[in-house]
Amino acid sequence: MGFQIAIFFQFFDVAGILAYALAFILVVQAIEWGLLQPLERRLTQWRR
Repeated sequence: MGFQIAIFFQFFDVAGILAYALAFILVVQAIEWGLLQPLERRLTQWRR
């Protein structure tokens, strides 16, 4: 993904940069909400 963004930077393709950046943000956010938050809730139940 970083390689593709670098190519877009070289060609001054702002739309491509934004599209890849947005896609990356969405994937990271989905991992956060789908995997990490439930795991954190389960592992920290003893604190409640």
